[in-house]
Amino acid sequence: MLHIGNQYLPLCSGGTRRSFLQVGAAAMAGLSLPNWLHLQAAGVVDEKKAKIRNCITLFLVGSPGHLDTWDMKPDAPEDIRGKFKPISTSVPGVQICEHFPRMARIMDRVALIRSLHYSTGASHENGQRWMMTGHDFDAANKQPHIGSVISRVYGSRGDLPASIVLPAGIGNTGTTTPHGQESAYLGSAHQPFILGSDPARSDFKVADLESPAGQSDLRVEARRKLLHEIDDVQRQVETSGTLERDTAYARAFNLLTSPETKKAFDLNEESPKLRDRYGRNTFGQSCLMARRLIERGTRFVTVNQFDTVFGISCWDMHADGSSLNNTYADYEHVLCPQFDLAFTALLEDLQQRGMLEETVIAVISEFGRTPKINARGGRDHYPSAFTNFLAGGPIRGGRVIGSTDKIGAAPHDRPVEPPQVIASIYQAMGIDLETTMLPGPGGRPVRLIDSEPIHELFA
Repeated sequence: MLHIGNQYLPLCSGGTRRSFLQVGAAAMAGLSLPNWLHLQAAGVVDEKKAKIRNCITLFLVGSPGHLDTWDMKPDAPEDIRGKFKPISTSVPGVQICEHFPRMARIMDRVALIRSLHYSTGASHENGQRWMMTGHDFDAANKQPHIGSVISRVYGSRGDLPASIVLPAGIGNTGTTTPHGQESAYLGSAHQPFILGSDPARSDFKVADLESPAGQSDLRVEARRKLLHEIDDVQRQVETSGTLERDTAYARAFNLLTSPETKKAFDLNEESPKLRDRYGRNTFGQSCLMARRLIERGTRFVTVNQFDTVFGISCWDMHADGSSLNNTYADYEHVLCPQFDLAFTALLEDLQQRGMLEETVIAVISEFGRTPKINARGGRDHYPSAFTNFLAGGPIRGGRVIGSTDKIGAAPHDRPVEPPQVIASIYQAMGIDLETTMLPGPGGRPVRLIDSEPIHELFA
């Protein structure tokens, strides 16, 4: 059975995605979304869905140095191994940085991927595109964010958007090229909802959930009815663009008018003790909000730990003495403790609520950092080797996939590329990559990702 987004088309007995591409793509290429809806109305499309899981992605903007965190080389020369010491974990033989003591205790639930690499450029944006879409591209050929794909494939579970980005979208990280957090050709209906506020602030409000100044609820409802009537007319003469706008309008009005939706963003409903457990900072409170949103119907939440790398304490430890002056002190006193607290709180909170088996946690970043410490005492961008990790859902924890050489300069065995991580997230969320496709540019069916999942994550 072939799936186009969340619409299913039966194939001949024994047919697969590959056989479909060989014999049927040309016939399908001209079908637009309305055509698919006509097929669905005619009873051709099977409405049944596979088992669906949710995902919380923690994106560590700026990128931690792998040798200083989750792939330490204590026997390497001093200018390679860095200032931190490794500690043992709950998994025999697996060590991580001493500044992740809580994570060390739950490593049996985490799967480290230590052999990630790519070779297409070392800018933050290049890595963001790879790790948020599974593709590299330019502004003229944008590819959709993972959350947008999930939105298109599975749809929403209620009034909340299927994909939400917390606390803000990525801003200036060095170049003007795309970051990979847009819906691209999937359209505005699947654009991630960006919170745009700091949930750690005492005066926190979600600005986009407030009615425009001077507009009563009655007026907002009147505008909804008017737009609905206009769309009824347009729908008779236009193609899928109207349907996408209609979905976007509906989502916006639901966010504006639903008290239950607004409550999903209210962290004051959580106990002070639990809020403390996550950490009273932007990242920690965003992780807590991510759990609340998943609990209430959102399928995919992206938490950007930072929205820039300039003028702040972040993982981008060039130590250049200017706007990128992050050092080992930032790692030791701010970044590692902040991550250790929030990540373990999220995993344990999900587990205690019975949600971990239905929620994948993906911790990803743009790249690693140079094996050799630079003359200023920092490390620079390095996409040739880095570590990311997954937990929750069907992910088998307590394992390490791949390794790097003695100085962490390149994969030593089981090299892994970014599209394999994205494919693994899709599979972990319940998507059959052999039979599920997207309506690509021009309506032509395209595969979600041109890669296979990392089988060791599931075996």
